[in-house]
Amino acid sequence: MPTTLGPSTVKDWLATPEGKHWELIHGNLIMTEETGGNSGLAGEIEWRIRSYLDGRSSGIVRHNVAFSFPEILDADREGVVPDLCYIPNDQLDGWDNEANVQEEVIPVLVVEILSPSTEKIDLVDKVEIYRAVGIREYWIFDRQAETVRIYRFQEDPEKPVAVKRFDDTLRTPLLPEFSLELPRVRQALAIGRKGSRPSR
Repeated sequence: MPTTLGPSTVKDWLATPEGKHWELIHGNLIMTEETGGNSGLAGEIEWRIRSYLDGRSSGIVRHNVAFSFPEILDADREGVVPDLCYIPNDQLDGWDNEANVQEEVIPVLVVEILSPSTEKIDLVDKVEIYRAVGIREYWIFDRQAETVRIYRFQEDPEKPVAVKRFDDTLRTPLLPEFSLELPRVRQALAIGRKGSRPSR
């Protein structure tokens, strides 16, 4: 279970200790945990998106960046740290390299990876938040079930438009010609699983 403190504000959020993964969800400070497997999956997805973006200059991909959205949501009640996000060039005018929290940037794509401490947050609370602020696409990876829920809120505001399995290929209109071959992702994550051995 995640550690939860509330009621709290963005000021409280910014005062949390460095090195801990805190988010502010509906006025509650929540400390979540990241497993080695989740970190590996996030790194694999980031590397593949970054490779796609190399030379295209269409935007940036970042991990574990804090966002609040004061012009859209109650600035004192919501602060999120997506596992990954893609920000196109038209949003980068508001990017501040020195800020602890980005307040003038809205990613078009966010990626979250489920863990026992984040499942409800990712599947319920963040669906509400990302829909409200205008995130265009939201991927929720479930390593245990080997699935990816894909939300495109303009197509369906309530439920995923698709659920991909780890034997599928994931594509998005936000990144033309990009494809994430999930069997390769599964293979990359095999190292470290109980009973698995690196291939030679």
